[in-house]
Amino acid sequence: MTRRMRRLGRVVGLLAAIAAVVAGGLWLRGEVGWRPLPAEAPLVSTALDPAFEDAAREAIADLETMRAEEGVPGVTAAVAVDGALVWMGAAGWSDLEAGTPMTPDAVMRIGSTSKAMTATMLARLHDRGVLSMSDTVGEHVAEPLNPAWANRRLRQLMSHTAGLPGYRQNTDWFGVIGTIRMQKSYESVEDGLRLVDGSRLLFEPGADYHYSSFDVNLAALVAEHASGRDYEGLIEDEIRTPLGLDTPRLGDRGTPPDEEAHYYRIRGGDRIKSWGHADVSQRWPGGGLIARSRDLVLVASAWLYPEFITPETQAMFWTPVQLESGTVNEENYALGWRVDRVSTRFGEDRAPVRIVHHGGVSRGAMSWLALYPDLGIAVAVNINTNTPEFADFARVEADILRTFADATGRVPSLVEAGAR
Repeated sequence: MTRRMRRLGRVVGLLAAIAAVVAGGLWLRGEVGWRPLPAEAPLVSTALDPAFEDAAREAIADLETMRAEEGVPGVTAAVAVDGALVWMGAAGWSDLEAGTPMTPDAVMRIGSTSKAMTATMLARLHDRGVLSMSDTVGEHVAEPLNPAWANRRLRQLMSHTAGLPGYRQNTDWFGVIGTIRMQKSYESVEDGLRLVDGSRLLFEPGADYHYSSFDVNLAALVAEHASGRDYEGLIEDEIRTPLGLDTPRLGDRGTPPDEEAHYYRIRGGDRIKSWGHADVSQRWPGGGLIARSRDLVLVASAWLYPEFITPETQAMFWTPVQLESGTVNEENYALGWRVDRVSTRFGEDRAPVRIVHHGGVSRGAMSWLALYPDLGIAVAVNINTNTPEFADFARVEADILRTFADATGRVPSLVEAGAR
């Protein structure tokens, strides 16, 4: 063996040893910090209307059953009927280390449910003529970070048919690192968009569908330029102030609110550990807001009232978008909302019900918001962890819906024989 080959062998051996140490350190880090999830959990249930006291008892029982079965540290939920909050509940822990119970006042990351909040803001701006959903980026942003964005229309951005990449398709490699690490604080929507401004686009606008947060972030930037207000101000002006709400707010913007929950990882249904630091400020419009369940149902319910959003704009935002081929996109995605008709909520023998909804996943949190326009009922559920599957926690929403639909007498009618 030559001296050169021996030297190469030593280098390879050293690199292998370093890789082994790093892998061992990562494994050890992953095994440290786990603690048992307490078997007993505090519960809070408040019926704001005496007519729903029985429904409230059933709902909090369902909420605690889901929490215990899935090993979720804490969960909040709320129900609105005809635009009024009628129940809010919480089970488990907001912060186990501090011994803080979860309450209906708890604030949590809502992930992509933020898209529905951004859609709400845009719908109100569209109604007032501040912008039109047919506008292109270039009509409001004179020099977009990526010139190829200029011909993308707001309705394409909000329906994920504009061709912008998602996190995994981003070819701006410095941006990829930023979206994975999530350690840096961003000061503006535009700063967050720099994570993708060097990426190639996936397809021509309107030609296909690809779900992404970057296109919603870009739509929010257009709204900023059209209105002269930053995104934080727009959420204040168009949602919180007119509805009298404390949330949604921007996550990781300044000092966290006292009511913000701690975020956890879960394992095996009975062990948890702190999630660790993550900063969601890079994705506020598409995935970085924080909110209370009780506020989310009131935002969704406000869409039912013409003084908040006109019927014409509601119809536009709730119509699943067709591609240039003439087919509806694969997820029945409209503008910032998914819209479906489902029979699974009440059984196959019942008429399908329309559901306008959005879910979200963030670091250490999951969110689910569902509005049933024909029933006048909205339900929100939020947790301070990630379950293995989204449906593991979101399934409780169907139980809560049925309980309150029964209480209001609004269960869909039976499907006539042969009419299916």
